Formats: sequence, structure tokens, C-alpha cells
Amino acid sequence: MIEITKEAADVLKSKVVEDKVIRMFLAAVDPSGANYGMTLDDPKDNDVIFESRGIKIHMDPKDAELLAETIIDYVDDDRGTGFIIRGPEDEPSGCSSCGNADTCDHDHDSCDHDHGECDHGHGGGCGCS
Repeated sequence: MIEITKEAADVLKSKVVEDKVIRMFLAAVDPSGANYGMTLDDPKDNDVIFESRGIKIHMDPKDAELLAETIIDYVDDDRGTGFIIRGPEDEPSGCSSCGNADTCDHDHDSCDHDHGECDHGHGGGCGCS
């Protein structure tokens, strides 16, 4: 199942174009891990479609096998603006867009790490938003 955070859903809803779909794909795998991408595209007959927060994400069946447990988030902070796509194998790094696990809309009960303050000294979350 694809999980889309509220922030990402709000931005994606504003990007939808008539007759196009949001397509997520596995762009590459390198020593640092998987690299994901999203684009607006034409629907295809064999698409696998996931829905979260009213947003439909289309994928090629082969990519869907690999990306079915993905979290799509959106950040807008002093480090930059854009989507963050995390797969189940991705370890969160740094601080996340949410202040802490209690205010984040990601299901932290499924995580297996501490959600206390980050090690950067400014009280950010674990990074798994």
C-alpha cells in the first residue's frame, strides 16, 4: 500500500492535469539505494493503481511489486522544497518535516526505532514522516 502524507496529498491535488495520471516509478538502483520518480503521464491498460488520501498513483506492474510499501511526503523548509519518496528499505536520515512523532501523520507504530529528538540539537523528529 502506498501512503501519502497530508502535505504531499495537498500538493499533488494541485498538480493534477486533465487526462493525465500521477505515475511513480523506480528510476534506478545504485549503491546508495533505490531512486524513485514521479511524473504526469497517460494511463496505461496494465497500470496497477494505489490510492491514498484521494490521490491515485499509477505504476507499471513490475514497479508496483517493488514500490507497494512506499511513503510519499512533501517538505518545504530551509533545506529545500519537494517530494520525498521512501521505500521500506530506506533508513530515515536527518530531521523530518514534522516536529516529532506525536504531531506527524505517519503511522509511527509500525516503525522500529526511537522517535525522540534528533541528534542535530533542534528537536526534530526521527525523519520517517
